[in-house]
Amino acid sequence: MKNYDRLGEVFRDFRANRNISLKQIADESVSASQISRFERGETDISITKFLRMLENMHVEMNEFMDAVHGYGKTEIIRFMSQLVSLEYKRDKAGFQQLFNEQKEKFEKNPSVYLYHLNMILAQSFICKCDDTVPFPEKYLDEATDYLFTVAEWKVYELILIGNLYLFIDIPLLHKMGQEILRNYSRNGANKGLVIITLLNIWETCIHRDTLKIAAYYKDNILPLIADETLLYERNLYHFLSGLYHFKSGEKESGKKEMEQAIQIYEWLGCDNLARNYIEDLNRYTA
Repeated sequence: MKNYDRLGEVFRDFRANRNISLKQIADESVSASQISRFERGETDISITKFLRMLENMHVEMNEFMDAVHGYGKTEIIRFMSQLVSLEYKRDKAGFQQLFNEQKEKFEKNPSVYLYHLNMILAQSFICKCDDTVPFPEKYLDEATDYLFTVAEWKVYELILIGNLYLFIDIPLLHKMGQEILRNYSRNGANKGLVIITLLNIWETCIHRDTLKIAAYYKDNILPLIADETLLYERNLYHFLSGLYHFKSGEKESGKKEMEQAIQIYEWLGCDNLARNYIEDLNRYTA
């Protein structure tokens, strides 16, 4: 997921923003045509020439590299904002379009593995919208391989786990959940995302009737949502607690808990959320 293959693109943006021509950067060590091919990603530039180009454009290396790494962050933020909008609507066609866009980007830039991971994420949402669509086994293998080659799970990795949870077998999913819990205190600003990911894992354990493991998450998530401002997380916990009790044989009280959670979403005017959980309630208790 490094963006070093996009050096030329970032360089071109710097040059365009400063209204500097290729001829102004070129000198005896590097020609304008070489710089142009580098910007288009058609050729590499030696480090010596690259440093000279930055010097001729009056750009410091640390400033340039900050912009390079920012590309990845911007791409992730843009993609995730699209996912969120489509998720509330459960817009299968929208997810398919997003998948196609990421596929096209990956085909044009196969060295940017982020696009392929985005394809996998989009496919997971397609499958969640329509459970008749199978999730490709190869996508799960590729995502799992990626996750276990990353030294530390940050925002993107948590989102990946939090949306592939339906397709991961329980032993592996529980292993991931335990690892996330162990590192909870180190996640800082990402703690909200950690909680949502753990709630998703808990939900999957309940659905698959692995209630002993589900109880582990029920007990361990509760202290994480003690803050009363975590309204969404606390209400989702309430809904899943009802589902857990329903699956554990406490059908009447469990269904009542789920209905209470849905009522809260309706009171708050969260119509899409309320509708989604009504569909879930009807499916789970049928």
